Amino acid sequence: MRRSAAVVAVAALAAGGFVASAQAATALGEVTKNLTYRCAFPLVGQQDVAATVKITIPDSGTTGARIVNSDLKITATLSAPIVNALRSFQTATTEGTATADVDAAYDGKNMTIGIPGLKIAKQTVPPSGTMPVDIQGPTPSLIVYKAGTVSLAAGAVFTAKVDTRKADGTPTALGILNVPCSVKATTPPQDRSLASVPVTGSNVTPPSTGTAPAQPFDKTLTYSCTFPEVGAVNVSGRVQGTIPATGTVNTRVQPTASIAATLPANVVDALRNHGAATVGGKAVADVTNSYNGTSIAIGIPGTVPSTNVPASGELTAPISLNTPSVTVGAAGTLALGAGPQLNGTFTPLKADGTPTDLGTFDAPCTLNPGQDAGLGAIVFS
Repeated sequence: MRRSAAVVAVAALAAGGFVASAQAATALGEVTKNLTYRCAFPLVGQQDVAATVKITIPDSGTTGARIVNSDLKITATLSAPIVNALRSFQTATTEGTATADVDAAYDGKNMTIGIPGLKIAKQTVPPSGTMPVDIQGPTPSLIVYKAGTVSLAAGAVFTAKVDTRKADGTPTALGILNVPCSVKATTPPQDRSLASVPVTGSNVTPPSTGTAPAQPFDKTLTYSCTFPEVGAVNVSGRVQGTIPATGTVNTRVQPTASIAATLPANVVDALRNHGAATVGGKAVADVTNSYNGTSIAIGIPGTVPSTNVPASGELTAPISLNTPSVTVGAAGTLALGAGPQLNGTFTPLKADGTPTDLGTFDAPCTLNPGQDAGLGAIVFS
């Protein structure tokens, strides 16, 4: 089934765009949509920006199973006045990052999720005319525990940070541009809807969000992880961050979180035995959310920067998470806890930078039972 939908509102796809994992919903449909945004630029002020987005979204889902979309891909077009302004400051190239909102509705609840970590590809500024800008990045996965419909729409807000550089690679006088964008008001209004995903099956008991700890939180959890050659081992994950205690309805709240995963010596030995000098990759960390009686788990994508493989002993790999912001439409409490899975994809490299014979491998992890997974709770009023 083909659905129409796409945006610089990169956002919607973001909360509904889902990172790959096991137990994904099937029957993917390609989504393509066009929207126009009004964006504020230096010198030229408010300008229209047209954007086209492409992503695949499942046509259906099952309770307790992960809903997975492809990466989000967006092409925006900057108008000639914007390009002229960039050139007037000797801008030769641009690149940066973006955050996009997505509106999600499920089980009678409405929430806007701000998805960070989208990459604006390096682009050469043309001598004249318009300029295409490519934006791409992973987006959260989603697990719901009651049958119903998950409705997704492009959020009203999109924000870009654009690094402007001269031909010699030095910053221009513009520096890093903060470009806020909103869906352009039109008559009739633009259709921001992306998809409605029916979820069927018996209700599933959701994981506990635990007891909210003092903030900022700093706790260590144990996961059972499976690695090539070694098999299942326990991995210690130190989870740190801050969950604001309070928030205001219809106002953005930004939690923070990071993970340091300590791989045991036998896993490190296996890496070293295959000639690995460094290891890096990506990860997806589940966070269970309970809001006014409705529970979902969001799989937050993150990166594992290249880490040296030690000569002996354990290896601690930091995981930088693209933690989304959250806006809710009604008063209540949003409780957050470490979710049931923490899954990594790793690529070990030799000292010369070439891959080992292990190639790229997945390391699925499950939170061991009997632990208090609580990370925090936000009381919205």
